[in-house]
Amino acid sequence: MNITSPREITQLLSEYHLSPLKKFGQNFLCDENIVQKIVDSIGLTPDRCVLEIGTGLGALTRALSVRAKKVVSVEIDRGLLALHGKTLAGLPNVTVLEGDILKYDLKGLCADYFGGSPFHVCGNLPYYITSKILMQVLESGAPVRSITAMVQKEVAQRLSARPGDTDYGALTASCLYFSQPETLFTVSRNCFYPAPDVDSAIIRMELSRPACGVARSDYTAVIRAAFSMRRKTIYNNLKPLAGSNAKFILESCKIDPNARAQELSPSQFCDIAKLIFQKL
Repeated sequence: MNITSPREITQLLSEYHLSPLKKFGQNFLCDENIVQKIVDSIGLTPDRCVLEIGTGLGALTRALSVRAKKVVSVEIDRGLLALHGKTLAGLPNVTVLEGDILKYDLKGLCADYFGGSPFHVCGNLPYYITSKILMQVLESGAPVRSITAMVQKEVAQRLSARPGDTDYGALTASCLYFSQPETLFTVSRNCFYPAPDVDSAIIRMELSRPACGVARSDYTAVIRAAFSMRRKTIYNNLKPLAGSNAKFILESCKIDPNARAQELSPSQFCDIAKLIFQKL
């Protein structure tokens, strides 16, 4: 069975009286070369475990099972679970869980299925909740080695942006607390069934960066304040959070009070957070 063939995908869905659901952002990957490129980019070894977000028809799941010790895949669409008995048959190292990934305790999942061992995360993320899923994984506290994900090309550009870039924003800065996202390659909309309206890209995040010395909650508070009004200066945006000390804090960090948030690096946001939450 070739579940990356558009013809076989339509036959399979018809057999189970299913169709791609817009509410779940379902666009099934139908290019075997892309599937293999994604798996290759994770850097799996036979002793590694993988959490897949969105089983879909199981094309990526099958490819992951060949390389990994254990694959746990979370699928929200109950209708697809029935066909997994066919598409994922004979794969003893694969477990499919029904549910919303945003509602899972990933530390608990890791303990239950991976014995607490570090694991990789991958998946074709629904466009409308990409940011939420990424932050769910990053903030889970679970021992995640890396994230390799298919996202909308525009989102990939935002994630890979650097300070000063037009696309650099709150999402970028939030992810940079944990890792430097990298865009590996783009994926044409023609590689999906049905074809979405936009192209996609594969992003990868290695979660091995050292902590910047401030609590995640403090860093988040600074990011939210700094990017609350993009056209305002960093000084004006920080005043509600830092009060009368805003100017002193920025000058102590050698940051121009007239700069904009999109010009600041993660380390500068960390410096600001240290002074705000240790001195106020």
